[in-house]
Amino acid sequence: MAVRSAPDLENGSSNGVMEKLIEPAHTEKHFTSGEIVRDIIIGVSDGLTVPFALAAGLSGANAPSSIVLTAGLAEVAAGAISMGLGG
Repeated sequence: MAVRSAPDLENGSSNGVMEKLIEPAHTEKHFTSGEIVRDIIIGVSDGLTVPFALAAGLSGANAPSSIVLTAGLAEVAAGAISMGLGG
């Protein structure tokens, strides 16, 4: 690869010279409902964490399946009521 001097560039010689291309301006379209999606993701995450932890804890304690299922459903109902009342 040869190094070219400034006079070569001024004379219009462009052999082996990479030219910088300037792209035209463009507009980007962004998702505008970020707060709603954020609230849904946080709500689902919060709503599923405790029931799974409760089910895992009861399963580890060798509780019968009916107890694990009943406790999980009770917690989901209690969490839904709590979230509904708390806003």
